[in-house]
Amino acid sequence: ILSSFDFSAPFRQGLFLISHPKRFFGAFPGMFKSFGSERIFKEVQEGIIRKPTFDLMQESKLALTEMDRILTKREESFMSQWAEKIPIVGRFVRASGRAYIGFLNKLRADVFEDLIIKADKLGLAPRSNQDLVKEVANFVNTASGRGPLGAFERSSILLNSFFFSPRLIFSRLTLLNPVYYVNANPFIRKEALRSLFTVAGLGTTVLGMAKFGGAEVGTDPRSSDFGKIKIGNTRIDIWGGFQQYIRMAAQLITGKYISSTTGKE
Repeated sequence: ILSSFDFSAPFRQGLFLISHPKRFFGAFPGMFKSFGSERIFKEVQEGIIRKPTFDLMQESKLALTEMDRILTKREESFMSQWAEKIPIVGRFVRASGRAYIGFLNKLRADVFEDLIIKADKLGLAPRSNQDLVKEVANFVNTASGRGPLGAFERSSILLNSFFFSPRLIFSRLTLLNPVYYVNANPFIRKEALRSLFTVAGLGTTVLGMAKFGGAEVGTDPRSSDFGKIKIGNTRIDIWGGFQQYIRMAAQLITGKYISSTTGKE
């Protein structure tokens, strides 16, 4: 229920792929239409199936989720059908799920296709390079909050019962880990770094504009207000799940934290 009644997928799970603006903003119409219509949601899904790279998406395990009874095939924010059965409210919960899944599936499929075409133009022969295709899919999955859980993969449903969106947590930690970029294929490394710098640049620009407009902006990484826009008692976090780990690292490294209410160390 808390995950419903909004259109949060773009600036939550989808944020890291804003570096592909044509695909990012191009997925918005389908998201809004999927919210209002089960038929259009199915059309969005069918459009992905008709893509010439769909066979590669399946082989490389690109995360294309569904409104399915099988919980592992659903997005983590909607890992249940119970709320959909509530009279009246349930209709809007399901509509929110369609919007969420419709946006992310289209974004993942479109970005995946773009990267495969780009790799082909660079002479990397993705159709005969299975490892590269898998790494492309892994990057798109991770960048869109659907990161692999490694040894915890079989426990995904159990983890989701205790932690809100464990795949999103793993994906954010992966994208903040320098080792990921060092070990990545050069083609993927370039794309991942471009996305990282795009998000960082866009975020700092928004914070700068907010400060220029009179809002308070947190600058101390030891405070929970770090990188947030503060207007009165309201905090706005624009970082899509990245800020918390940077703050936590700063607090652990320094052994100190700054109270966001009193400002005391």
